[in-house]
Formats: sequence, structure tokens, C-alpha cells
Amino acid sequence: MNRFAEGEIIINEEEFYIWLGQYLKGLRMSKKWTQSQLCSRYHLSRSSLSNIELGRHHLSAFALYKLLRILDEPFVLTLKTMTSTE
Repeated sequence: MNRFAEGEIIINEEEFYIWLGQYLKGLRMSKKWTQSQLCSRYHLSRSSLSNIELGRHHLSAFALYKLLRILDEPFVLTLKTMTSTE
């Protein structure tokens, strides 16, 4: 799905955080980690992680960076995935 078209934003903030939460959940599940296992590495409550994965909690850029490092996912790859035309 193309989220950006010639510099125009075609996804709203709510949709962005829902997409991001689903993306992060997919990364976690690909490692076969439970929410509790990820939380023990990130020092985050399970309910907070659940809210992130549901798109209800908004992460700062630095918090996202740290979470992606723990999940061993390059930040730049996440950005490329977000702007993919597929």
C-alpha cells in the first residue's frame, strides 16, 4: 500500500500508529517472543506494549529506535517498509 504520494501524506496519524503497532507485533512474533519476553528486554509493562501494538500508545522516535534495536530490525528498513508501494 502506498502511504505517500509525491510528498503528499495519505495516511492519518491514527492509521500510522495502528500500522506501526501491527508492524512491531509482527517483528516480535517472527522471533517467537511473547509480549512478556519483549517487555523484559525493553523494561516496559505488558499492558503498555499491548497498547503500542494496538496503535493506542504513541512512541517517541527514540523509543521506537530502542525497540527496533531490541528486535534486531534496522530503523531504516522500517522506514522503507512504511513508504513501500506494495
